[in-house]
Amino acid sequence: MPLEQLIEQQRARRIIENMVNSDRLPHALLFWGPAGAGKSVAAIELVKWLNCLKFPEGPCGTCESCVKFQVLEHPHFRYQMPLPRKLLANPEEGELTKAGAEELAEIFANKGHNPYYTAEIKGAQFILIGQIRSLLKWASVRAFSDKPRLALIDHADRLKEEAGNALLKLLEEPPQHFLLILTAETPEDILPTLRSRCHLIEFDRLGNQVVCEEIRKLGVEDASKAQEIANLSAGNLSRALQIANNPKDAADLHDFAVNIVRHSLGRNPIELNSLLEKWTALDSSEQLITLEIISTWLRDAAVLKELGENGENRIINNQHLILLRKFVANCPDADFVASTKLAEKARARMDGNALPQLTFLMLTRHLYREIYQKKPV
Repeated sequence: MPLEQLIEQQRARRIIENMVNSDRLPHALLFWGPAGAGKSVAAIELVKWLNCLKFPEGPCGTCESCVKFQVLEHPHFRYQMPLPRKLLANPEEGELTKAGAEELAEIFANKGHNPYYTAEIKGAQFILIGQIRSLLKWASVRAFSDKPRLALIDHADRLKEEAGNALLKLLEEPPQHFLLILTAETPEDILPTLRSRCHLIEFDRLGNQVVCEEIRKLGVEDASKAQEIANLSAGNLSRALQIANNPKDAADLHDFAVNIVRHSLGRNPIELNSLLEKWTALDSSEQLITLEIISTWLRDAAVLKELGENGENRIINNQHLILLRKFVANCPDADFVASTKLAEKARARMDGNALPQLTFLMLTRHLYREIYQKKPV
């Protein structure tokens, strides 16, 4: 079945299948929508389908082509994502170091096994010019068959300007039987010169119930725990899987997030220095999870303040109900609704590549103002 591993996204699925079945697939596509909605999944499933030896009925999952896609080692597929410069032996040409090649191979194997696996390397901020030059070189080599080749530029909003300009050549003069897919959260994140040459397909945020069901399939038998993970993920299935697979790490992040809120209310913001150091040491996905926990904690506080005991059945952090009650009781003048919006805006800024330290400091100072209703010291 085409696009079998893509969860929900009926509209995007229908558009892609119609393009393929009518032989009107554009040479460049931009898949856009929230993180963890399945944009990279759709790209992988599409190239797997197009290369299956039983196309158009496939992907069969058993032919030589499908087997290679199980670890994303197919010669007709190239996956580019943000990489730290240290993993490139030659940053100008995109040649990987031995350690870089091994790390990427492990990531691709995990991504092939579960397409919603988070493909991310700590310290990576941009897609570099050397990566695009390497991609151009790969695309220029004649394929051994007329099966389509596909290049996926995941997080294309992280393309440095010179890398984006180099990519234009591939959009303006695409090789035969070649398809380029970019992913981003919004079209506006992409350089206008690239965006204007792509056909845009929107992906919707996954519902919490959908994410919860997928978490249950992973073996999280406790329904309330699966629902808690789904709520924390905010529709991001990749993040939900990360939390479910690392429960101890998630618990540590929860304690850290609550400490950020508590210490934001201290008399002197300088006391936050130790938390700031820990925050800076987290990778970007851990920082996003932390902000999501802060958001749910403040949202729970808003519910308790407004509804009291009648709202306790709507609490996400119900295992910390006693601590939440004390928090609300100790902050009688707090505007928890405004505080929740601050945390959500901080998460949106981080998704947009904001500086982590600045995001942290702005959030803590603003939380002090909204919860104590006065300016920080």
